[in-house]
Amino acid sequence: MRLETTPLWLIALVMTLVLLAAEELGYRCHSLFGRFTDRDDGKDEAGVGYLLSATLALLGLLIAFTVSMSADRYNARRHLVVAEANAISTAYLRAQLLDEPARGRLSGLFGSYIKAREDFFTAGENKAAIADADARTGALQARIWAETARAVRAAPAATINPSLLQAMNEAFDIASARRAALDARVPAAILRTLAAYAVVAAALMGYGLARARRRHFVASTTLFVLLALSITLIIDLDQPRSGLVTISQTPMSRTAESIRQMEGAKAVEQPPSDPSPN
Repeated sequence: MRLETTPLWLIALVMTLVLLAAEELGYRCHSLFGRFTDRDDGKDEAGVGYLLSATLALLGLLIAFTVSMSADRYNARRHLVVAEANAISTAYLRAQLLDEPARGRLSGLFGSYIKAREDFFTAGENKAAIADADARTGALQARIWAETARAVRAAPAATINPSLLQAMNEAFDIASARRAALDARVPAAILRTLAAYAVVAAALMGYGLARARRRHFVASTTLFVLLALSITLIIDLDQPRSGLVTISQTPMSRTAESIRQMEGAKAVEQPPSDPSPN
């Protein structure tokens, strides 16, 4: 089962069914082997209860640790959206201090660049769209940098040059950081260990319930549903491009709209060219 393409509800359902099956297996194992291992002094039942409590407590700690890891990655990706939007806006505004024709060429390139960045993060799990947006991002970065270098060489004594270069570098660096943040996932070994531990805990619960000759079906099923939802939440937080918990791209959209508005205002304010003499 590929977690990236599997619906979350199906993951939760399968996990719940697996836990119920593990509980039933533990219950039947006690029925088969319990008569060889159980004692009648009551201490055995208390020992199983202590073991089950410790197992569930450790499972809770493992879930909390994994949720914290996923949440940290989610928050990092969310902060990078705002950081990149601010960096692109800053670079664009500083480019407006250049003389023509560099200012006009960079303005047009920035409009295309932020569109490519929006497309990259709205492509979802479409690999072809992701690759296309990523290629356009790299090509536009090269063109923006070449145009910036040309403007700096044309006016090497301009006071705007250091801050302009810094803004360009920051915008490109954050783009790379966001790309790396998308690839940073909770290690698959941790998710497999968490799922395996939950199955073992369910089996121990079934064994303990069989020792007490009570199933507590409603209570145990409720617990397994909660465990499945917790694991599904971890998987959802760990999928930056899909799922129920996604990162809003509103800061990038607002920056793109702001650039379009400023470009539109410049077009309106530009005086018409003088008519050619007859």
